[in-house]
Amino acid sequence: MTSDHDTLWRRWAYLGRVLLPLLDQEPWRQDRRRERLQSWGIDVAVGERLIEVFAALAAHAVAVDTSLPAAEFETLPLSAVADAATGKQDFELLAGLPDTFADDRDEIAVKVFRGAGLLPGPSGSS
Repeated sequence: MTSDHDTLWRRWAYLGRVLLPLLDQEPWRQDRRRERLQSWGIDVAVGERLIEVFAALAAHAVAVDTSLPAAEFETLPLSAVADAATGKQDFELLAGLPDTFADDRDEIAVKVFRGAGLLPGPSGSS
């Protein structure tokens, strides 16, 4: 049985995965994003996965802050998610993440953020 908390993360992770295809309706966006990732030495697939997880982290952090139940996740304003993505400290994005992830890719991406020094580890250290 999955908890409300785990369900909330899975819903935000799914939202993160559909974000890039929505943006890519304008083909130039995909080309520019991929060029930038390559210029930074980041594998395109890895970079795009990190973008997806970052979007999920921002949305999840806002939902946790507002004690939003998973059943009401669609009521969260997109503007609050955008504010979280640009205004929250790194450690705030990790608040309330599940201990385990149903999708191993989510867990790996979160570990990449932590390993890169972008987000602290569970004990508060990088």
